[in-house]
Amino acid sequence: MKKLLTVITLGLSLISFAGPRKALDEATKSQLIKVLEKNEALHASFFEYKGEEVEKNAKELINAISEVKNEEVAKLLKFSSEKLATLTKDEDRQKNNDTYGLFSAALVHVVNTYDVGEGYNAYQCPMVKKKWVQNSKKMNKVHNPYAPEMPNCGGKITRF
Repeated sequence: MKKLLTVITLGLSLISFAGPRKALDEATKSQLIKVLEKNEALHASFFEYKGEEVEKNAKELINAISEVKNEEVAKLLKFSSEKLATLTKDEDRQKNNDTYGLFSAALVHVVNTYDVGEGYNAYQCPMVKKKWVQNSKKMNKVHNPYAPEMPNCGGKITRF
């Protein structure tokens, strides 16, 4: 058990210090912050699961993603943003969770790769094996959007 905790701690330390993120021009950074803010709303609708809100917030997030003009960043979000269109109030929660997990993995990659400023961090839940981006300045406590039975399960895996 001690060995496992040591390995986990070391792994998280390495993730936190993975190196500098790529700088963004102000326009792209602003566009990505808007995407992250729209993701916050979608994240909240999953945390308290409201199907109508999930669908509405997914559409708003898709619109924000379409405003990202940087080709490199837009390419990273393109496939997963197309998947967001399948998030509907009538869809099964588990399927919506899986779709949101796919999108979140892409968003985690973007946040880890590009300097969007402080506050947005990657989190993960080892029980459901999914990651998400959360605004740590607004909510430092874990808000797991995937497991209503364990809303605070998981941890922060980056320190931005």
